[in-house]
Amino acid sequence: MSRLFLLNVLLLGGIAMASMKLMELREETARREAMVHASAPVLPKAKGTTAVPAPDRTVAANYLDIAARLLFSKDRNPTVIIAPPPVMQTPALPMAYGVLMIADPPIIMMAAKKGEGQKGYRAGDQIGDYKIVSFDSRSIVLEWNGQKFNKSLQDLADRDAKTAELMNRQNVPAEAPAAAAPAANTQVLSNPGSAAASGQGTVIGEGMRACVANDSASPGTVSDGYRKVVSETPFGKVCRWEKVK
Repeated sequence: MSRLFLLNVLLLGGIAMASMKLMELREETARREAMVHASAPVLPKAKGTTAVPAPDRTVAANYLDIAARLLFSKDRNPTVIIAPPPVMQTPALPMAYGVLMIADPPIIMMAAKKGEGQKGYRAGDQIGDYKIVSFDSRSIVLEWNGQKFNKSLQDLADRDAKTAELMNRQNVPAEAPAAAAPAANTQVLSNPGSAAASGQGTVIGEGMRACVANDSASPGTVSDGYRKVVSETPFGKVCRWEKVK
């Protein structure tokens, strides 16, 4: 027992001495570290400089313009602009030269534009860019591009004296003198062409012929199976030859 006790005492003494030695080493290490820090050189502070500010926070809304536009195309725009349709110009109205209301169905003498030959048209026919919807002895309804135009025949009358003179001259036979031109209130409705000996001009409709400029036959005259008919219109007297039925 005594030996075991002595051994324990020796062990405790050794542990105590080792602990004291460790404490001395710790203190020496701390002293040397303090000496090193104390002898370190002090760096001078830079003058005239400012700290670099921190960058702003990235916000996605700040880049919407870049996302909406193509970088290589200036006309890229998310807003679609629809261009209005081009405005179509209303074409020139046709010219009117007379109405044959006695015909069945009625016929209106018109030209698509000034200087063209006259021709007989009925309701529903196409003349130039316009469609003839209906007409009477004083007015006519024309349709173009879905729009309807109600015009007076007086507004469509060819009032150009030179054009009227040319049309009349084209209907006068070569052997007729200049004095044989029709009176101012008598309108010639025939297309340009040679006059027949009976006073009948070119065909203006089914069973009808126009009167030539020097036609001196009285109304009601029957010649070559046609009867001469003269009627009053807003344009003046209208002369034609109708086939006798």
